[in-house]
Order: sequence, then C-alpha cells, then structure tokens
Amino acid sequence: MQEMTRIVAMAIVMAVLLTYLRSASQGALASQLAIAFMVTLLLVLLPPLQQVMRLFVDLGRRAQIRSVYMAVVLKAVGTAYIAALGAQLAKDAKEETTAAVVEMAGKVLIMLLAVPLVAGIMEALVGLMP
Repeated sequence: MQEMTRIVAMAIVMAVLLTYLRSASQGALASQLAIAFMVTLLLVLLPPLQQVMRLFVDLGRRAQIRSVYMAVVLKAVGTAYIAALGAQLAKDAKEETTAAVVEMAGKVLIMLLAVPLVAGIMEALVGLMP
C-alpha cells in the first residue's frame, strides 16, 4: 500500500509537470520526461515482479504443472504488459498508428506463444479418441 501511494504521488506530480511542459510548447521534453518516468517505475517494480514470478513458478511446481506451460503463461503476461506500455508511450507521443501496431504485435506474439499449449491440448484430445 505504501509503495502504491508513492507511485501515485509521483504520477500526479509528473502529470502536472507534463501538462505544464506541453502547454509551454515543450512537447519533446515532455515526451522524454514521460519515457524516463516509465523506465524509472519499471526499475522500481522489477524486484516485486521477480517475487511474483517466483511465486507463480513455485505454485506451478506444487500443482505439478509442467514448467513449459507456466513459462508460456508468464511470457504471455509479460508480453502483454510490455506491449501495453509501449502502446501507451506511443499514444503519449501522439503516435496513434505506432501504438496500434505495437498492440497488434503484442497480440500476434502472444498467439505465437500459445501454439505449444494448443498443440498439447490437441495431442491430449487425439490420445483420448479410440
């Protein structure tokens, strides 16, 4: 809770600063500052993210889920977050087309990651047929 309060406070300060810079015709500086803020937040969030990933891997082991399936799920979630972040940065820079392409690329890559899961399900279904 305390970390989230700090993040929201920093985001509010950043939003006010970015609004001021954009109104003062300093759009390029505002975009660079927004990117720097995002990178800083990602670095702050890396340790908790690693902890969450370790927890999911441990839960997968306990549930006796094959590690390849857990890896696919974690990679898909990571891809979704990265795509959303990239798309939002592009939208902040007023590059709507670039944002749409980043979102589409994220969806395609997630579908590509799902191929082993779909193949495993198909093999299981074929094995059940007489």
